[in-house]
Amino acid sequence: MTAATGWVCKVCWKWNRPEDVHCFKCKTARGVIDDAEVEAKRKALEAKAALPDPVPDIVVAVPVVIFRGYARVWLRGGIGLLALLALEAFAAISDPIWFALTGGFAAGLMVCGLLAGEVADGMRNREVWAFLVGIALSVVAVIGSITAFSVFAPDLVNMNAVRWGSLLVFGGAGVAAVVGLVMLLRAGLRDAAS
Repeated sequence: MTAATGWVCKVCWKWNRPEDVHCFKCKTARGVIDDAEVEAKRKALEAKAALPDPVPDIVVAVPVVIFRGYARVWLRGGIGLLALLALEAFAAISDPIWFALTGGFAAGLMVCGLLAGEVADGMRNREVWAFLVGIALSVVAVIGSITAFSVFAPDLVNMNAVRWGSLLVFGGAGVAAVVGLVMLLRAGLRDAAS
């Protein structure tokens, strides 16, 4: 269909300039296709529009890198605390509370490290549970780091710096996990709607 100011594409019904040879929207050639080709192109455009938007790789890659780094640091920190536990035993510290405290911290760090590794792998596979657990790990890490400094080293560093540092480091990981979760849920809702 043509008009004095342009022509309308039969496939997508968009106006085009008179000098355009192909439709700017769907790239259909001007006036050279029959009705069967028009129907085929319309069905192809509808099928393409029904596909969900993919979750961008960067949205998944950022939390994966963050939690993989946490996994390594927390595992190594737990192993380092086991070495401290051995040092306490060789130094003849006889208080069982310190043994229990050091062993508990070591076990907690290693469990969190293993969990962060599993979360990173789950995020890479775009699994919703991994993002939810990542958010929970971030919240626990913020609360745990602030509590550990306030209980065991209250006069060592400024507590405001510890609070802000914990919020930036661990809260940033939580924000990255939330963004990834929202993008996954949006893509999943589009899949369900189509």
